[in-house]
Amino acid sequence: MLRFAYILTGIFFFFSFCGAQTPDSLGRVRYKYDFVVPDNGNFVAAIRAANNRKDKTKRFRIFIKSSMYRIKGEGNPIKIVENGKEMVIPSPMTVLTAPNTSICGEGWKHTQIESMPMHEGISCTSTLFLNGADSTYIQDIELWSNYRNDPDAFANRAVALNEKNCKGNIFKNLSLMSTQDTYYTNDGGTTYLEDCTIKGTVDFICGGGTIYFNRCDIELRPRGKTGARDVICAPATEAFRQYGYVFNGCRIFGASEQEGRYMLGRPWKNAPRAVFIGTMMELLPDSLGWTEMHGTLPRLFAEYESINPDFQLVPTGSRRKQYKDKNNVQTTVRYSTDLSVQDAEKYDIDHVFPGWHPEQKTVLVEPPVVHIKDRGSIYWEDVPEACLYAICKNRDVVAFTTKPYYNVPRGTAEGSCYSVRCANWYGGLGDRSNEVVYPNR
Repeated sequence: MLRFAYILTGIFFFFSFCGAQTPDSLGRVRYKYDFVVPDNGNFVAAIRAANNRKDKTKRFRIFIKSSMYRIKGEGNPIKIVENGKEMVIPSPMTVLTAPNTSICGEGWKHTQIESMPMHEGISCTSTLFLNGADSTYIQDIELWSNYRNDPDAFANRAVALNEKNCKGNIFKNLSLMSTQDTYYTNDGGTTYLEDCTIKGTVDFICGGGTIYFNRCDIELRPRGKTGARDVICAPATEAFRQYGYVFNGCRIFGASEQEGRYMLGRPWKNAPRAVFIGTMMELLPDSLGWTEMHGTLPRLFAEYESINPDFQLVPTGSRRKQYKDKNNVQTTVRYSTDLSVQDAEKYDIDHVFPGWHPEQKTVLVEPPVVHIKDRGSIYWEDVPEACLYAICKNRDVVAFTTKPYYNVPRGTAEGSCYSVRCANWYGGLGDRSNEVVYPNR
């Protein structure tokens, strides 16, 4: 089976445009986070600080400690139309417009940003809206658009993440959860996702742009008693683009009721493109694979070596090849729904993003070996690749330092366990080191 893997080699370079710079003894530039949630304020305040900073050529790094944060958004008045009636409501959205911003959580299973929109729609529900925010880096958080806090909202349009006209965004270990339209993709831009999870029901990945999903989990959520099908994606790829949605080495799983029923995608508008390369289908789709929408003809809907949980190739001979156009005329597509080996190789990162290597930016820094001495100090050998050290007490981040040591505060309870995590240049934390017990005996 064809697999695309990339391993970072070479030297990690430090840049002089870090925020909160701290040169070490060797002159290397290190930094501290510019904003820590909740220490310096809430999530909305952190995004506002990123937007309002004077020098946007320097990276602004936000760190979010483990917790579930329910946010109300910016609250400024916006107009919506509901049931044919124009209304003015407080915006539940939080909008990032500044480039060069990092939003890094302590861990996506423990750091959740939840909004609760009361009105559905793409234009008024985004938990986070990246509007022209080039080079945004997000790691280790979950964004949840929890429509009306309603467990029976099986297919209401509620966007967790919305992107528009952003170049060079990178997401690592990001989880997105909603029902319909969970992730409105980067109209006008480019985005790379790695080891992310997207959860939803209907068209829960939708929009334009060139979007690369590398080793991502696609989770089908249940539709309750409706008995309706899930549809994974609804691309609206711009006509000039060679690539739209690329799902590489991803996994599809979730609600067992969708076995043999859900659809991989449907063509929304423009010139839709979506390919699935080496997909693990723990749940199989309908044999047609794809469905229709609004009379739009797909530019390319195809697969390469989709496999089932027994690592057998999924039969794709019945995949849909005919779609009705806007005049309701049945049209047969001119492409093959099965990619050849040669065609599949054109969907590696180098081909999709020539000259850009986002998979090198997501590499996490290995932790050092931590020691403890004198009943009050932990230390470790300096890690050249680390731009910051996070100090963990009983596995929770409690402090940050740019030095290879940390003095444990007086009064710390006996038996407290300390470990260290290293941050990469964007601010994303790697694994924890070994733990040492305070005090040392």
